[in-house]
Amino acid sequence: MADNTYSFLKESGFVPEQELSVRKIVSTSELGKRYHLIINGNKQSSVFQIDSNIITEGKRCDKLVLVENAKNDWAEIFVELKGVDVSSAIGQFKACLDNKVFKHITNKEIRARIVAQSFPSNKADLF
Repeated sequence: MADNTYSFLKESGFVPEQELSVRKIVSTSELGKRYHLIINGNKQSSVFQIDSNIITEGKRCDKLVLVENAKNDWAEIFVELKGVDVSSAIGQFKACLDNKVFKHITNKEIRARIVAQSFPSNKADLF
């Protein structure tokens, strides 16, 4: 078994969009949408393209950002870069979270981020 998700993906032949390296800001984009993550401290990070690379069929999000918080303590950040169909992002995140490729005991923190051109208005009647 690989030491962590980063090692597993590399050993499986997936090439990261951004290699594992210490950086203060992680930035990734697709079709004019950009995600920025500011990293505090000297932590290694990497970015993988999920859509049409790691997962080629079914629902999937766009990117996976991995941040090593400490030895054997990683954060997984799933990123969906959307135009306007924000509601479909939830299903895409769920599909990635359920995929065994992204499950590893060292993933101590799991987050999801949606970057959208616009969000639908809230039409709920609260009272």
